[in-house]
Amino acid sequence: MQEIDQALARAYPRRAAPNEATAVPPPPHFVVEPHREPADLATTLDWPATVMTLEREHGERFRKLADSLIQIRDTKGIKVLLFTSCHRAEGRTTLVLTLARALARRPGRTLVIDADLTGPMLARQLGLRPRVGLDDVIENGKALADAIIESPDDHLSVLPLRAPVAGPRDFLSGAAWSCAMARLRRDYDLILVDGSPLFAGLSAAVLHSSVDAAILVHHRTLTGERALLRAQEVLEAGGIPLLGLAETFV
Repeated sequence: MQEIDQALARAYPRRAAPNEATAVPPPPHFVVEPHREPADLATTLDWPATVMTLEREHGERFRKLADSLIQIRDTKGIKVLLFTSCHRAEGRTTLVLTLARALARRPGRTLVIDADLTGPMLARQLGLRPRVGLDDVIENGKALADAIIESPDDHLSVLPLRAPVAGPRDFLSGAAWSCAMARLRRDYDLILVDGSPLFAGLSAAVLHSSVDAAILVHHRTLTGERALLRAQEVLEAGGIPLLGLAETFV
C-alpha cells in the first residue's frame, strides 16, 4: 500500500548525496556491547542507542506507521507481519525494534519474534541472555511460555532465538512451528517477525501459512532493482503478499 511504502521510506534520514556510494553503510546489528548480567524473563529491555535515536528524531513517522499497521490489521486481518531483506546489513532489525516501540504505546499486545534463523541477534541487541528460546521450543519441545520474555514496563513481549538453526526448512515446515505460530496468533494482537534475509536461508515457501504479509527492507547501496524484483518473486512464489518496501538510509 502506498501509505505504508511512503512511511517506511521516510523512517530513516536521507543521505545528503544520493550518488555517494563510497562509504560503507553501518550494519543494522550493533554487536559491540558492554558485558551484561543474564536477564531471563527481564522486566525491562535494554534498547540499542540507534533505536532510541531514531525514535527521538523520527518518532512521529514511526507512530504514524504503527497506526497504519493497526488500521490494516483491523480492516484486512493482517496480524502477523514478516520483515525481511535481500541481504544482511540493510537495517531490518533496527526498523523492527523502533516500530515495536511505537506499537507498544498503542492498545493491544505486541510480540516481536526473532526468526532470523541463520543469524539471530534480537536477544543480544536487547541485552537478553535467555536460557530458553524459540529454537528450544521447536527443536526440543520446550514450553512456549518459558521462551517468551514479557516486559511490562515496555508493554512488549519478545520471543528470542538463542542460536542459528541448522536446517531452516525443516525448522519451519514441522508441526511444532505451525502449532507455536497458531498459539501466538491467538494470544497477541500484532506480531512482528524479524526474518532471515531472503538470500541467506529463509524459505518463504514454508512461511506462507504462518505470516499474513511481508515488508521488504532494503538499503540502496547494497541492494539494486534486480535483487528487489527477485525478492518480490520469491515472496510471491511463497504465497506471502508484499505489504510495502522499506528503503533505509545512512
